[in-house]
Amino acid sequence: MSAARNAPPPRRRGRTARDDRGASFAQYAALILCVAAIAGSVAVVAPARTGDLFSSALCRIKEAAGMGGECEDGDDQAQDEDDWIEPEPGFDYTPAYCVKQGSKQTYGGSVTIAFLEFGQEYSYAREDLSNGKIVITFLPTSSAKATAGAGFDFGAGESAHAGASVSASAGVKLGSGMTYIFEDENEFEEFEEEVNEAIAMETSRTMNPTADGMLRFGDWIGVYDYPEIERDPDVRTTTVGIEAEVAGSAGAWAGPGEKRRKDGDGGAWTMNLGAEGSFTASRTRDHATWYTDPDNIQKSDTYSWTAEGSLGATALSAHADGSISWNGGTRIMRNEDGSIANIRYIAGAEGKFSFGVDKNVGNKTGKGNDVENGGNGSVGTGEANSVTQMVQVDFENTPEEQAAAEQLLDEYGLAPPPYATNAMANQLDEEDNGGRVLEEPGPDADPWDEIFYRRGTAWQYASDKKIDQGEFGAQVKLGMQFGASVNWELEEKDTKQALMLEPPNEGGRRFIDYADCLSDDYSEEEGQ
Repeated sequence: MSAARNAPPPRRRGRTARDDRGASFAQYAALILCVAAIAGSVAVVAPARTGDLFSSALCRIKEAAGMGGECEDGDDQAQDEDDWIEPEPGFDYTPAYCVKQGSKQTYGGSVTIAFLEFGQEYSYAREDLSNGKIVITFLPTSSAKATAGAGFDFGAGESAHAGASVSASAGVKLGSGMTYIFEDENEFEEFEEEVNEAIAMETSRTMNPTADGMLRFGDWIGVYDYPEIERDPDVRTTTVGIEAEVAGSAGAWAGPGEKRRKDGDGGAWTMNLGAEGSFTASRTRDHATWYTDPDNIQKSDTYSWTAEGSLGATALSAHADGSISWNGGTRIMRNEDGSIANIRYIAGAEGKFSFGVDKNVGNKTGKGNDVENGGNGSVGTGEANSVTQMVQVDFENTPEEQAAAEQLLDEYGLAPPPYATNAMANQLDEEDNGGRVLEEPGPDADPWDEIFYRRGTAWQYASDKKIDQGEFGAQVKLGMQFGASVNWELEEKDTKQALMLEPPNEGGRRFIDYADCLSDDYSEEEGQ
């Protein structure tokens, strides 16, 4: 660890709440011009005290422009050492949820009738956390969506054809999942068989509730021994989501012409060149009940959104595509008595690249990549890089802190307040200072700002993913389009870099490396 990282963070003037409210645009414009003019000279004249001089100069300009009160001398702007906010005694500042490594299996299927599609998906995920805990989550999801689209024919010849299509869809997803949290690998192995049996029962219940009800009835009358699961889930979650997508494709194909296909003289396409793209946006709400503490059964609501854009290309039977996605969310955790336990803000981004092989069997309609009668399949592999950021502030069950928590939600809603944004690390490669320093709040700061400074946690981790995926489907047109498809995806994830916000120290906070969140493979590479 470098000397710069071991040194205490510099003393800084405490931040205040919304000092600049009411300033006009003209005042800000003048302020920006003045700041731009002096910024370079300030940095050159006294680089060791740039922060103090810059704050002093900025205050003088605001004072002259009528945008602030009287400025104090530079030496007086730093808070007195006796006034520094101390760390919360005994509070654990390590991240509550930092994933070292994990795996996820997803299986699904759908049925299409005309412009309606109905689907069912099952995902099983294991996550190994930095604190040694193992989290197992099983989430079955049902979905329904409606799609409208149009195809455009660029002309068909004896042996060549080109076309394009565009479509839009909107749908809803409903899920009911269960999560098991184990203290370590030994506890997980002890209950692994029970967990797998519970997941099998949940799958049976969601896929065929009538048969599951008959089995339970058989157990009630004594003709069937329904399995008893002693290990109940630690968390039960209900998910409701909406999703919208716009997709388009264009392609050119070479092969036997229409007449030759009708005459039975060949019906297989020999070349396919195309490009496709899509944009998807979704929003979900997860309502969870936490049974981890029998004396305080907590409930949480997580509001999240996701946006994704993708672009792909096809040549012959091979395809390649890339996508980038963004996600964000806010989780509000409440105690059994309704008081707020904590609020967590979440943000993330992921870039993904995949390639594989497509196979179509049947007759082309001449409109994009649709198949009138036949089937299609695709298998491939991919890689992804993702970054996840989280900020959490815990509130004590006192009237003052509960009022601050409710005021925070009233003022900002589900959006993170400015301090939460500032608390996130800017980049993972800022190893000299571990990220952006978080300053101590001043006497006029918002109450939740001071609570976060004393007790808030923030962390960021970057992961590599390896993905295998596939899909097979079939379509038939008998006056109305019918179709069915199945798909799967297997994912392995390893965290390669991680930061966490250290406790308050010498009037400031900073981000430091969080080696405990690195996957075992990356820890071995770095000798940690």
